[in-house]
Amino acid sequence: MEVDAAHPPEGSTDGVLLLSAMYGEGHRRAAQAVGLALDALEPPLLHWEEDYFDFVDRRLNRLIARTYVMSVRHAPIAWHAFYRGTAQIPPNSAVQRFLNSLGRRRLLDHIEARRPRVALNTFPTPAGVLSTLKERKLTGVANLVVVTDYAVHSQWIHSSVDRYYVGSEEVRQGLMSRGVPADRVLATGIPVHPRFAHPPERADALRRLGLDDRPTVLAMAGAYGMIGGFPHIVQELMAENLDCQIIAVAGRDTQLREALAAIPAPGRTRLLALGFVQEMEYLYAACDFVFGKAGGLTVTEALQCHRPMLIFHPIPGQEELNAAYIERAGAGIWVRQQEDLLPTFRRMLEQTALRTALADAARRAAHPGAAADIAKDVAYWHGR
Repeated sequence: MEVDAAHPPEGSTDGVLLLSAMYGEGHRRAAQAVGLALDALEPPLLHWEEDYFDFVDRRLNRLIARTYVMSVRHAPIAWHAFYRGTAQIPPNSAVQRFLNSLGRRRLLDHIEARRPRVALNTFPTPAGVLSTLKERKLTGVANLVVVTDYAVHSQWIHSSVDRYYVGSEEVRQGLMSRGVPADRVLATGIPVHPRFAHPPERADALRRLGLDDRPTVLAMAGAYGMIGGFPHIVQELMAENLDCQIIAVAGRDTQLREALAAIPAPGRTRLLALGFVQEMEYLYAACDFVFGKAGGLTVTEALQCHRPMLIFHPIPGQEELNAAYIERAGAGIWVRQQEDLLPTFRRMLEQTALRTALADAARRAAHPGAAADIAKDVAYWHGR
C-alpha cells in the first residue's frame, strides 16, 4: 500500500513529524531539506510536515506572519528590541511558560492521533511546547531541534530537547555555555536542499537565464521582500554603470518585482528582475557573489555553492548575527555604512583575487552533508 507522507495514516507508529513555521521561508526550507534526506535513507523514513502555528490558530497564523514581515520591513528597530528582549528569557519565566502553552493541546492531540516517534523542529516555539509535554510525561516523542541561524537565542533552548543540530562549532559552544550538555549538540551545519551541494556549471546557468558571460551579482531581498528600500538600492547600483549583470530577486512580493522591473538600465549594467524562484541553485551558479540579506538559509546556500556574500541592511537580530558569522569566517563582507556600499560593491566586482579568497573561505565553512547527517541521527532516535 502506498502511503502519502503528507498525510500519514491514523495510528502510524513509524513516522517523523517535521514542525516548521511560515515566518520567513528558511524554517520551511530546512524542514523540507531534512525530509528529502529522510526519503534518501534505505529504506526511506516516513515523515510529514506541519506549520506549527496552524495548531495555535490557522487564521491568526496568517495574520502574525504578515505582521512579522511588516515589522521587519518597516519597523526594524522595534523587531530588534523584541529579539534582544527575548534572547535571555529564563525558562521558568511567565513569558516562556506562555509561549510553551501555545497550541499545546492540539499538538498533543496530533501526536496521539499520528503517533510519531520523533518530532523535528525547525522553529523554536514547538520545541518549547514539546519540551513541556515531555516534562509533564504526556509524550515520549524524541524532541529534536534544527537551529536555523548562526546565533544563540534562548527561544531555542529548552530542558527536554534531546538533540540540537546547529550550523557551526561557535553555536555549539554557545549552547553549551547556556548549560546544554555537550552530547546533545551536533555541529552538523544547517540543512539545505541537496542540489546546493552540486550546483550546475556557471555556463549552463547563464545560458538558462539568458545572461552573458560577464561579472554577475545575485541581489536578494528575501522570500517576502524584507529589505527596506531594496529598489532604491538596486537603482543606485545600476547608476554606477559598471560592466556587470544584476539578478534581482523580489521573492513573493509582486509589487517589489514590478518596481525592480521598472528600473531603467540604459548603460552597461543589465538587470534581470525575478519573483519567487524555486531552482535557486541556477542563480547561485550564475553569480560571482551574493548581495543582500543574511537569512540563515540564504547564508548556508551561498556557503554550499561557495559564493561570497556582500551583506547590507541585515534584519536587526538574527540576520546581524548571521552577517557577523560570515564576516568572521572570511566568506563575505558586511557593509555597515551607506557611504561604503558603492565602493565595496565596485571592489567586489573588480578584484577577482578578493572574490576568490572569500569563495575559498565559503567552501571551508560549508557543510554539504548537513541534511544527510541529520537524517541519519533522526533515524537513530527513531530506533532504526
